[in-house]
Amino acid sequence: MTAKATSDIDYGFGVKYEKFILQKIVKELVLTLGIKTVCEYPANNLMGNNSEIFDDLGCTVRRMKTFHKTGFKYDLVWDFCEFEKSDNPAKLVKDMLSLSCGYILIVTQNNRNLGVHLHLLYHFLIRKKWDHGTIKLMSHGVVMKTLTKFGAKILNCGWFDAPWFILDVYEMGRIIKQVAFSKFVDTSELRESLFEKLPNGIKSWLSHHFYVLAKKEVK
Repeated sequence: MTAKATSDIDYGFGVKYEKFILQKIVKELVLTLGIKTVCEYPANNLMGNNSEIFDDLGCTVRRMKTFHKTGFKYDLVWDFCEFEKSDNPAKLVKDMLSLSCGYILIVTQNNRNLGVHLHLLYHFLIRKKWDHGTIKLMSHGVVMKTLTKFGAKILNCGWFDAPWFILDVYEMGRIIKQVAFSKFVDTSELRESLFEKLPNGIKSWLSHHFYVLAKKEVK
């Protein structure tokens, strides 16, 4: 299966691949749940415009960097790698729920992946401050527990972004590109890794990210 990358900006193979795989997940959600309005909160630029994947599907998207109350409610409120960086994850989830009239989607790094811990070691060795969030918060159990605490109903939890190199190599991308076969790092056409087809139980140890989809319960 092949598809063009979702952005012409060169963010490197790892970012383009995770965005490519996330786009497949998002497309299914939009079609299945009838998502038309989306709010990315807190919005960041870790994949360029993270919400571009919703724009491409015809959704009306608002990117909100700081929380403020609005009279408008969105079909879906989501964020990418913000839960683990939050000083107060409970408040973050509560704010997300207050903006939603339907669904919440939280995408987080996966602390089961050995690469996260090797990445932490890499930061230590090069004496660079760790800026990727609290590792203990990169847990599907913690995310789901926080959502259910505020009455949200968990609909699905899935692991994704398991490319051929498996380990988290964000800042080592140049090295990988130099030693890998060109077909593996060609971003002109992205192919889904065979690892993406594995059962969740196995993927939970191989994937760089996971997502939790929840529904806001109407009281």
